[in-house]
Amino acid sequence: MTRIRMACIYFALLSFSAFAQHLKPLADLEEIRHSLYLAEDIHKPYASDSLYLLTQYTNIYRSPEMGLTNKWGLYYQEKTGVAEVVIRGSVNKGMSWLANYYAAMVPAQGTIALTPDQVVDYRFAEDNKASVHAGWTLASLYLLQDIKPKIDSLYQTNTKDIIISGHSQGGVIAYLITAQLKQWQKEDVLPQDIRFKTYTLAAPKPGNTYFAYQYEKTMQQWSYSLVNTQDWVPEVPPTTQRFQDFNPISPFSTANIDKSIKKISWPKRWFARGIYNRVSTPTKKSVKRYAKLLGPFLFKEIQKSLPDLQEPHYRQESNYSRCGTPIILDGLSNPAYQSQFNQSDNIMSHHLPNAYLYLLEQQMAP
Repeated sequence: MTRIRMACIYFALLSFSAFAQHLKPLADLEEIRHSLYLAEDIHKPYASDSLYLLTQYTNIYRSPEMGLTNKWGLYYQEKTGVAEVVIRGSVNKGMSWLANYYAAMVPAQGTIALTPDQVVDYRFAEDNKASVHAGWTLASLYLLQDIKPKIDSLYQTNTKDIIISGHSQGGVIAYLITAQLKQWQKEDVLPQDIRFKTYTLAAPKPGNTYFAYQYEKTMQQWSYSLVNTQDWVPEVPPTTQRFQDFNPISPFSTANIDKSIKKISWPKRWFARGIYNRVSTPTKKSVKRYAKLLGPFLFKEIQKSLPDLQEPHYRQESNYSRCGTPIILDGLSNPAYQSQFNQSDNIMSHHLPNAYLYLLEQQMAP
């Protein structure tokens, strides 16, 4: 083999190595550890050399605050060619917490005018039954206007491996942003050879069961949800399931229960209807009250800061569901963890990234 031919093969291999994609469809604990550090950095930046020592990432962009006081950062890992989009969690500002409390459900696909000149179509799921959290939907739509151009620029530099991550509110927004990015790939708005992988850290529930079904069907082993069993945040928003929330074919659906009751002879039918009403009426009232107080009532407060924002259409629903492939961290039987983090006077002691990092390090230990 001539030296020229050997040189051509060598440079071809180098080229292939430079452009090969790094991310794999599995839960990589080292990637998760890096995401937890980046979640801290987007809140309060490390010194650049400290950040690199912890994660091998360099921060290349920090967004301004936008929308409901949301922010994101873009990080790049030169040795792997992986970029990471990091969504900031809640901060101690009124609009940031309004985004969490604005928990009425809206359709997972629709159109919202952020301003009269900025009308945004969104599609987080293809199932018309899918619903999502109103506040985090708005937060996602504002952020996506800034994230999409940066992903386009990354692709122009041949960066095709992108992690989407976030802690707490940032994690739940990461679900919705990932869902929209994947939909854009289906519609050829984004190139299909970009590989997205998502880590949600201590995230609340983003939407209903049908959203979760669609998200997990799309992402499969490319999205992971990190949960500490003593953290209360992944348990919210509060959830009420009605008979109307079941699949229409279910024997528990409203239509099928009505059919079954009609087949019963009187007076058994009267007795069965009474039991059904006593069970179903409280959940209906709960959902109606939930949608009113955590929908239009809170939107009026949000509109004081965002007067041009169009109010979305709500659904009479609050059947929130967990989402993503779970990775469970459990410190219940770890005396050292309990001594350090089980603080009854601090409701966030099990929620913050340092508690998650502690348990993750224990799990990674040989």
